[in-house]
Amino acid sequence: MSTSRRVLFTAVPIYGHLLPLLPLARAVADAGDQPVITVPASMTHLAQALPTSVYGPDIDFLLEENARRTGGASMADYDAVGELFAATRPDLTFGEALRHAHETGPDVIVADEYDTIGPMLASALNVPLIQHAIGLPVNPPALATAMYARLISRYTQLRLEQVSRLALVDPWPPALQQPQWKPPPDRLPIRLPPYTTPASRAPIPAAGRPRVLITLGTVILDRDLLDALVDAVAGLEVEVLALVPPGVTHPLTDTRAHVRFLPFTPIGDLLHDVAAVVAAGGAGTVLAALSRAIPMVMFPRGAEKPMNAERIAAAGAGITISTPAAAGDAVAAVLADPSYRAAAHRVADQINSAPEPAQVWQALRERLEA
Repeated sequence: MSTSRRVLFTAVPIYGHLLPLLPLARAVADAGDQPVITVPASMTHLAQALPTSVYGPDIDFLLEENARRTGGASMADYDAVGELFAATRPDLTFGEALRHAHETGPDVIVADEYDTIGPMLASALNVPLIQHAIGLPVNPPALATAMYARLISRYTQLRLEQVSRLALVDPWPPALQQPQWKPPPDRLPIRLPPYTTPASRAPIPAAGRPRVLITLGTVILDRDLLDALVDAVAGLEVEVLALVPPGVTHPLTDTRAHVRFLPFTPIGDLLHDVAAVVAAGGAGTVLAALSRAIPMVMFPRGAEKPMNAERIAAAGAGITISTPAAAGDAVAAVLADPSYRAAAHRVADQINSAPEPAQVWQALRERLEA
């Protein structure tokens, strides 16, 4: 009989990076193994009943420090993103992370693919590393180069050797991968259920119009942008649900009877009866919407979101817009043309046919024991 394994999960402290790891962490616990989720204090509630190791600055602090280091460079700049992931965060987090990891004593580390702390811990502790994709691979040449240049010096300073991963857990369906994509030999696909909580809300009653969900995800904290998208879509004969990002103050009432603003709510609770999703293009929103075969209108901003939007458009499952004002026409188009929903169904079939987290953990366990 195999012994219980201690599994340390690490992620960039952003909702969209941590939440995709939780289904696998729950599968680890359900199998009788011991997951531990590393989070700053501001994010402990996301882990729900899973054990946590609490340390490190939250993303707001990291972004402020990153802005100081880069002279206020925009996070749409890959060099600034590389600084955040591969320099600012390791500099402010790794020492404390290593102390906590020694206390946890993990047998294996599972790291968000953009996370640099997990691989450094795997090297320092000499334990296997599993990477968990949240969307497209970290492959834009500018971002990969920016991260690599910064990481090399830090590995040298800490006398660490870069480690090879045991496997890549990947929720991104083939239909949304880059042209000419070939799955890496260590890839294990996984089906991620849309994030919900034990206190999930009852479905919002339908209003007799097509329902459109507008969300910026959990990274773009732009109240004015949210309002601009809502105003563009509200002129249609639709019902609008607008999700206020965490940390953004916005009235939840609106003078328009067919417009409703909601506080941050798990997206799995909001997709009931939704005909289209307007979004910034984060991986969690994309996978949740398309797993339900809901076509999308994308206004991508920053990091990997333009790539995500390009892949959705190429798959025929949505439209990319360049200004918020274009959202109304784009929503009207995806609602009127059945080809968008048909394409979204094709992507949904791929997402939902991937192995469940329990199956993936079993496969990972077999690799660890080989």
